[in-house]
Amino acid sequence: MTPLTRSLAVGLIAFGASALGMLIQLDVPLDVLTASKGPVGSMAGLVSGLLALVLGLLVFTAFSVFTTQQSEAYSLGPVVADIDLALEQYGPEGAVGRAGLRASLQRSRDRFFGAAGQGPRPFTFEEMKTIFAGLDGYFDSLEPATDRQRRLLTKAWDLARKYHDTQMLMTRQLASPFPPHVLTVVVCWASVLFLGNGLLATPNTVTVIAHFAGALSIATAIFLILELSSPYTGFIRISSAGVDAALRTLGAEAAPEAARFEGVRTPA
Repeated sequence: MTPLTRSLAVGLIAFGASALGMLIQLDVPLDVLTASKGPVGSMAGLVSGLLALVLGLLVFTAFSVFTTQQSEAYSLGPVVADIDLALEQYGPEGAVGRAGLRASLQRSRDRFFGAAGQGPRPFTFEEMKTIFAGLDGYFDSLEPATDRQRRLLTKAWDLARKYHDTQMLMTRQLASPFPPHVLTVVVCWASVLFLGNGLLATPNTVTVIAHFAGALSIATAIFLILELSSPYTGFIRISSAGVDAALRTLGAEAAPEAARFEGVRTPA
């Protein structure tokens, strides 16, 4: 289910709970309803406070996920440019690494922005080992002849490791942005709150509109939580324009042995 579909479902559940509360009034004697208003109102107030607190925290957490991913993604741009510059200044021997950098950036673009509706796929343990083994193999194959080349090689190695470490951290952060079943608990609280309000409310057009507006507000909050916690898919997303611009700048050409930069062969 998409975030929009899930949020609409939550809104319908909440509104349905309030409608159920109003229907229950038809079968409950008036004196019982009158005597129960105090306890039901107290419980509705308690649940309302809990729901407001947790929803606010979840929206803030989702926004933090989005902004963290955005800042980490933006931080990779200067890293890529610095790696490419260091390998370019190293000399002709750095051409393979530069081609590998372009291929690696293209794979990153596909990983984060290519799977529509799914988001970035976390790196497996085997992929991480392969990437780091490829980095070691490539940089060990270079034989710097001057102090300047040694400095450039060390710089490129450190930046390449940072480049991959950051991407792996980004995918792990998105694997589970919230503890399991938190949203389920929130939906249950919202249903209890609207059920209690439905029991207390006098059924009329204004009451129904008010409950519908409240259910729509809950649905909007859930939509924001789901959208912001999936920053590479949906309506609210991080733009891929920066990555695309970097790929155009680096150039589309890549040698067949470019995958030595990561230890993975590029398709012919």
